[in-house]
Formats: sequence, structure tokens, C-alpha cells
Amino acid sequence: MNIKNCKRCGKLYNYTGFDLCPECFNKDEEDFVKIRDYIEKNPQATVVEVSKATDVEVKRILDFLKEGRLILGSKNTNISLTCERCGKKILSGRYCESCSRELEKSLRSVLDVDKRDESFEKLYLRDDKKDIKRKY
Repeated sequence: MNIKNCKRCGKLYNYTGFDLCPECFNKDEEDFVKIRDYIEKNPQATVVEVSKATDVEVKRILDFLKEGRLILGSKNTNISLTCERCGKKILSGRYCESCSRELEKSLRSVLDVDKRDESFEKLYLRDDKKDIKRKY
């Protein structure tokens, strides 16, 4: 049994793979559905209007967008995010497509370097007493 504190309310709960207790998780899902439904019916609404109509904080709405759970369509012109790297307008997530590709490329090159370095990390010592090679 793995017990953790809920990242939202701080209550102890039996960890099931989510950082939220069951109550906060259910509330989160309810809020998401309210926001999604409101935006579908009112595509020209602003974040503040959505917040007032759904009783969900603006920060939470923006979090859903950044997490990629809530994705805006081309009709949702009054709600927008900006790429955290270049400032370009985006519909969801944290980065625009070009910045995402650049970041992915950078990460892949770092991982490739790490893989090459691993091959040099093997150290063999010879034990003269037993004439056996030991791998460390």
C-alpha cells in the first residue's frame, strides 16, 4: 500500500497512479466536463467568461489547456495560450509545433551521446591471483 498526500488538498490517500485523492480527481473530471461543454456551446467565450459560467478558476482552465486535455478549435479565437519558448500563439500544450520539434531533437541528441558514453563505462580489472577478469 502506497500512501501519499493529495497535491491539491493535502489529504492522505491510497496512491493509485494519480497525484490527486479520489475526491479531488472526481472534482477535476467534473470541472473538465463543464469547461469542455461550455466552450463547445460558446466558442467565442473568453477565459474569464468560461470561468464565471462554470465556477472554475481561470488558472485551472489554463492548466487543462497546457496539459493538452482541453484542445481548442479554430472557432475558439478568444482563448489562447502562448508557446513558453517563443511566444507564438497556440491552441493547447506548452510549446508550438516547431519548438516541440526542436526540443525533441535536442533531447534525442543528448540521449544518443549518453548511449555512446555508456560503452566506455565498462571497466575490467584483472585479478592476478585467480587469473579471472572481473567486470565493474
